[in-house]
Amino acid sequence: MTSDPGSPPAVPERVDIDALLAEVRARVRRKRERGIYSADVDAMLRAELPGGARLLADDVKDPIAALAQALDEGVVYDPTSHKRFVGAFITLGRRVTIGLIRWWVAAILDRQDRIDRLLASAYDVEGRLAPRFGERLERLEREFERRREHEVASNMHSGYFQARFGGTEPVIREQAERFLDLYRGRTRVLDIASGRGVFLELMRDNSIGAYGVDLDQRMVATARERGFEAFESDAVAHLRSLPASSIDGAFARHIAEHILPGDAVEMLRELRRVLQPGSPVVFITPNVSTLTVGAHTFWMDPSHLRPIPPDLFQFWLELEGFVDVSTVTFEPSTEHLSEDVSDPVVRENVRLLNRTLFGDRDYAVIGHQPSA
Repeated sequence: MTSDPGSPPAVPERVDIDALLAEVRARVRRKRERGIYSADVDAMLRAELPGGARLLADDVKDPIAALAQALDEGVVYDPTSHKRFVGAFITLGRRVTIGLIRWWVAAILDRQDRIDRLLASAYDVEGRLAPRFGERLERLEREFERRREHEVASNMHSGYFQARFGGTEPVIREQAERFLDLYRGRTRVLDIASGRGVFLELMRDNSIGAYGVDLDQRMVATARERGFEAFESDAVAHLRSLPASSIDGAFARHIAEHILPGDAVEMLRELRRVLQPGSPVVFITPNVSTLTVGAHTFWMDPSHLRPIPPDLFQFWLELEGFVDVSTVTFEPSTEHLSEDVSDPVVRENVRLLNRTLFGDRDYAVIGHQPSA
């Protein structure tokens, strides 16, 4: 029979589940009477499923009511087996399995209940940390910050320290002038830990565009008073904020020894991302290959964390993909042993001691962003 294309689609008649089940049971009963089905088939149609009511119960029409009923009901399962000969063994096995599962599940639920109660006690009704936990967290944070501050004496007035131990501006400028030719023609050179702005002044005097970042608020204020572009920021955080290939040079004097090695490596990786092709990077740090530096003067600054041997720093740059990496030393020590001795063996030993004990006090590791 075909339907009229112009007529509306036929609406299926509503199925009476109860009538359908009654018919199924009647057919099962008749087949049982003829010996086709065993009594287990009819029992299966009437048995409750593990964990709740019958599958085709009326409560599926109202899911909310069914949920409430399911929460109130216990898990009912009859482990009894009616099979001949082996039924007793099957029943025993089922009971033992159910007992073990109940013990295991009860242990899990007990643990979860403890976790829920602890979380409920840690948070108030609005989902915020309860006062006693919040106070404890704040105290731990204060103690951590206090430890960091005291560990490197960051509460020391940096201006006075720089005036005594940081070197005069002419000396700092002279050091930077060694690398001036690397930056000629550049328009956006980053001075990491720019301090009072000595390097920025050198760049401005040579018509090179540059700006600086420094964590010390007082230093940033001093640099700005001198007319330089400077920002108060952590170096790595600032580099992360920059777009790729957005600067064309970087200079960092005496910053690497103030940070952890992992931060130094992260700084190099970010520089690889933000530097334009062919751009130079220069890192100046104390030359701890000179023992009087590594064993004495390096530790004059309490904010120094770790000395970096020149070979290690050069390796870092090479490992992170910089090319044409080299190391130069400068700032000769003012003290040294006299080499004016007649014995050539002794004279050579004195020279070795001078190189080891009284060598150059600073070194610079230089690298370049690959051109391609």
